[in-house]
Amino acid sequence: MKSLGRFYCVLVFFLLVGQTYAYGNGADKTNGFELKQAQTSEQSVGDTTQTSLPANTVPKKIQPTALSTAQVVTLFNTTASNEQLTHLASQLQLGTQAKGLFQQTRHLAVLKRPLKSAGQFMFSQDIGLLWQQQTPFKSTLLLKQNTLFQQDSFGNIQQTTANQTSSAMAEQLPQLMQGLLTGDVDALAKDFHLYMAPQIDQHNPYWQLGLVAKDPLIAKAIGAMVLEGQQQIHRLTMLSEKPTIAEKDQLSGDKTVIEFVHVSPTLSKMDLQQFDLKPTPSVTEGQ
Repeated sequence: MKSLGRFYCVLVFFLLVGQTYAYGNGADKTNGFELKQAQTSEQSVGDTTQTSLPANTVPKKIQPTALSTAQVVTLFNTTASNEQLTHLASQLQLGTQAKGLFQQTRHLAVLKRPLKSAGQFMFSQDIGLLWQQQTPFKSTLLLKQNTLFQQDSFGNIQQTTANQTSSAMAEQLPQLMQGLLTGDVDALAKDFHLYMAPQIDQHNPYWQLGLVAKDPLIAKAIGAMVLEGQQQIHRLTMLSEKPTIAEKDQLSGDKTVIEFVHVSPTLSKMDLQQFDLKPTPSVTEGQ
């Protein structure tokens, strides 16, 4: 079996822990400056002065569409079998490098409209994960081991080292995701409640997997996740809490949906150079 899952191990940790630094864990802890920027970008939809991706690189809507509320609720009421997980591990084809485009939609309880952003990501097993948002404003997040680097639209760079709690998550989450993507069902089932609906069409390789951590601390921090894809993961949905039967019409809490397109398995020399973040000349001169 090829080397599987390393990219998405780091990606899931980065999105779950890294965004805690950048935006706060939950709407009530959202950094005021970031929230103000988000609200400004929300009001500026259609403003041609906003930074944007080239027309031919903006992620297109992925088919099939995201799961409905009823489908999500049903998913989290269907425990995954060992046979399903083993089949999933054999189906995925992932490597040690990857790059592509993403489109993220964040639904926050404090805002009436969702926040949408888009950009590109790069992953190297030997270096880390680079997340470059290009719309509605530029920002860059770089995760190397347990250190998160943030670069704002002005070129300023902030370095944050994971605290004790998130360091434990940094060590545990990648191992758990690796367990899934390498077929280590026992290791995964030990730490996660897994949910997977039966495939109605056996000829359709598209799958959905629900995950809820058994550890109360991790479960509180990351809520519930839904991964969707075929040979690669196409969509990641993060929910603030596990859905219940009562939520047939609308899920409660915050929700983040990230879609991935145009994923390539190799990085060029120029791509690798982007992992070396440097302040912009104007910032350096002003110090």
